[in-house]
Amino acid sequence: MSFTLRSVKVAPNSASLEEARTRVFDFFRSACRSIPTVIDIYNLDDVVSPSQLRSSIAAQIRKNSHITNPKVPPPLFTCIYVSGRLLDSEL
Repeated sequence: MSFTLRSVKVAPNSASLEEARTRVFDFFRSACRSIPTVIDIYNLDDVVSPSQLRSSIAAQIRKNSHITNPKVPPPLFTCIYVSGRLLDSEL
């Protein structure tokens, strides 16, 4: 299997709280649309259901809902837990 390394451009910080909120919703929407592909690529059919992944992503977003400064940088890495288990440790 061959993989191509692509450079990813990081968008600048949001100018306002409303712009940050819109970007979070856009991220959530695109993440939810890519869940079936991620499950297929990593053979996660027996490990997790799409609804569990959706709930886990939503929980991570809700965990940061208290942040009111749009300039706060995101954490370097966020682990996704599903049913009390670390998802990427199963990969």
